[in-house]
Amino acid sequence: MKRLFVVRHGKAEAKHPDGDFHRALAPRGQRDAESLGQWSRGAHVLGSPVLTSAAVRTTQTTALLQEAWQAGETAITVLEEGYLASDRAWLGWINALDNRHEQVWIVGHNPGLSELVERLTEQPVWLPTCGMAEVELQIDQWDAAFAGVGRLRGLFTPKSSLCP
Repeated sequence: MKRLFVVRHGKAEAKHPDGDFHRALAPRGQRDAESLGQWSRGAHVLGSPVLTSAAVRTTQTTALLQEAWQAGETAITVLEEGYLASDRAWLGWINALDNRHEQVWIVGHNPGLSELVERLTEQPVWLPTCGMAEVELQIDQWDAAFAGVGRLRGLFTPKSSLCP
């Protein structure tokens, strides 16, 4: 069994002169990412890889999570193509993961992330900013991840944590 933690970036500033990709976290987004990091500290397994979009707000969210986890060196892969990536793109990266890892964290953007969770669990999900879905995958190898093999184990939002 594999476990996937899907995190949408924290709330970002409204605009940036260089465009959407460069938008940084707003103060609320920073607080929410710190809270999510504290809340998820027990779930993070040392050495678990993190795949993150290269956009400023996602790399900032990832850094705040890592700091809260007190995980030291975490294997973070920054994906240039992760910016606004589709669920199919994320699934392709998941399928290519090393099977030694039992869990992986993804930090990115909607609609791709919510659609990824929906595809894997066949349940409607919409991740708000700094929302996190925990998905349990009934597989032994990452390349076996496809539609319907996941079960939504929990949903964290900045306002509440919900368990199905």
